[in-house]
Amino acid sequence: MSVVLMRVFGFITLVIILLSGFTIQVNAQISHVPIFNGDDAYDFLLGQVSFGPRPPGSANLTLCNLYIQDTLGSFGWNVTLQNFTYKETLCTNIIATWNSSTNATILLGAHYDTRPEASADPDPLNRTKPILGANDGGSGTAVLMELAHILPASVRSKVELMFFDAEDSGGIDGWDWIQGSTYYVSVLNTSRRESIRAMVLVDMVGDSDLTIPREGSSTTSLQNAIWSIASQMGYGDTFLDTTGATITDDHRPFLDAGIPAVDLIQYPFPDSWHTLADTPDKCSAESLEIVGRVLETFVVEQVAGNVTFPLDTQYLFYAALIIVPLIFITVVYIRRKK
Repeated sequence: MSVVLMRVFGFITLVIILLSGFTIQVNAQISHVPIFNGDDAYDFLLGQVSFGPRPPGSANLTLCNLYIQDTLGSFGWNVTLQNFTYKETLCTNIIATWNSSTNATILLGAHYDTRPEASADPDPLNRTKPILGANDGGSGTAVLMELAHILPASVRSKVELMFFDAEDSGGIDGWDWIQGSTYYVSVLNTSRRESIRAMVLVDMVGDSDLTIPREGSSTTSLQNAIWSIASQMGYGDTFLDTTGATITDDHRPFLDAGIPAVDLIQYPFPDSWHTLADTPDKCSAESLEIVGRVLETFVVEQVAGNVTFPLDTQYLFYAALIIVPLIFITVVYIRRKK
């Protein structure tokens, strides 16, 4: 290969690298000072667990639903219920908006149901028993409840809090996963879908040894924004800048609808996952506080900056617009040199 040709291909390679770097959103230095309280969030986790296991359709989940509603209402949020039936079971999503606002552009979600069976328990005799779900169900919900408490009033009208039912019963009695979020997205009209800038899912974020890598299917630009904030706040040991697994979770229906979405979830899953050991003693206020403070800062900074988050497919489109002409120019150049 000639020196000139090598330089041309080197230039194309450099452009591709720069384009890859372009997808990494570089945030300005954060200025918000978070006040999210991990101890308060842990109390919300204990409040849920006090009702016992909370599988879809159970009396325990109904009581937990009322607890979440009452708590959100006490913080001034407008709470509505989104009822749907799945497998002859009445399920309910809890939706919280500020002053009945329909202008929320940032959605924060978690599931508040728990798995009906401890299918991963090491003791086969326990595998048909319901789990307590302190981490898997309780932790994400607790983070959202504390955010409802402490988010500045100036940003609340741009935020919608979503507590999904029927997320965690997949593979049991013919149930599929993520039914609450699937239903939520199915009833969104086109204009509402297009108005949503970001959906952030919080799931299994309470483990005392918490690590959150980048979930494999989440929107890269949205991950970049959150991971940048976590890094600036000194939480790089929790928000790992590595790619984990691709997980079926409540962010998936939003991605499928063309809405930028990210899943904040521990991976590998903790040993207590889907076992009777998923109890509060495995969780910590510190882990909840780390995640909560990052999300609090993310919401405040993004609302102030009115930032948008391109979907990954959009990056490929823009990259193609530049790379394809470069390849064409290279081919023409080679032919002329011949």
